[in-house]
Amino acid sequence: MNVERLHRILLDIQQELTKTNQATLIQQIETHLQNQINQPQQPTHQTNFVKALENLYKALENSKYNGFSPSWKQVIDEITADDLLGNPLKTKLEQILSQNTITPAKALEDIKAINAEFKLFQTAVTNTLAGFKELGIEEEELEPGECELGYTIPREFIDNKLSSFKKEVSELTFILNHISEAVEGEKQEYKIKTISSSDFLLYVVIGLQVADVLSKATERILNHYKQILEIKVLRNQLSEKGVPIAKTKGVDTYANGMMETEIKKIAKEVLEEHYNNGDTARKNELENGVVFALNKLANRIDNGFNVEIRVEPLPKPKKEDEISETQQAQIDLVTSIQKSSSNIEFIETSGESILELPEKKKNSQQLTMAIVNTGFGA
Repeated sequence: MNVERLHRILLDIQQELTKTNQATLIQQIETHLQNQINQPQQPTHQTNFVKALENLYKALENSKYNGFSPSWKQVIDEITADDLLGNPLKTKLEQILSQNTITPAKALEDIKAINAEFKLFQTAVTNTLAGFKELGIEEEELEPGECELGYTIPREFIDNKLSSFKKEVSELTFILNHISEAVEGEKQEYKIKTISSSDFLLYVVIGLQVADVLSKATERILNHYKQILEIKVLRNQLSEKGVPIAKTKGVDTYANGMMETEIKKIAKEVLEEHYNNGDTARKNELENGVVFALNKLANRIDNGFNVEIRVEPLPKPKKEDEISETQQAQIDLVTSIQKSSSNIEFIETSGESILELPEKKKNSQQLTMAIVNTGFGA
């Protein structure tokens, strides 16, 4: 875990808790429920409890925590108990109250436990931030309109080998270069912002247009992969029961076909939107490059890699300010990235991978072998 990034996360949490007044709202529902139990004949306590609960639910639904990136939420899970912020806490409270409608005393006991846990967490955040300030540890920040890609390389996938790590960094560069060339007309030099080491998590600064295309493409790939994951689980269960690989090969082919069709569709749409040079041959070449880039990405997601994209919002323009076309385009891009990136989530994968999408153009020898293997050359 990177300490500067942890500093940034804790600052955002502290600001959010102050803004939502979460500590007071949790204390209020505990107090009003206690009063209701002590004086069940007083309807005011029930009214106060319901009102306090509504206020807390509204604050949790609007919590900035809900929009945190998957890796930020992962960090928070590592440093505290689950379900103390945002929608997860709302869900937990709803479950407690629905399960204990007849026994409010048990609900109160559970809410007291949440309140005590939350107070400890809030104190820990405050003390840690004070320690960071005292030690001169700065927080990691993005500039307004700056965007970063978080890319997780699982340790087990590369077996902790430097050569394998280097290869995967090259593969990430391939993915970004081909998207950048299709969208902006040229490759870029990408700067590493930070590297965290639980799994190898790289944060790379990327441009807004590349981020917009990549976030939308990743969202669509993940949506398709959720369907494929169900097929993968069933395939692996058959394998565990001794069904030969040859008998489940058709399942693999079907799953790969699903993803291949979607990725080709994404690549075509990207070039239709961004390429207007008129050179059809070059357009087809770039489209194929994007296909291979996204194939690499999908194959790696199937092997436990994770992707996230975070963009720092632009300052809101004042009403009297005149917004140029360039500024409006930037605002639209940031909004688009925020929308699609919020739908990108970490997916737990296990068992043998199922995706084997092609990552480069087959040479003539490979094509000949493929024809022979299918029997068409006989």
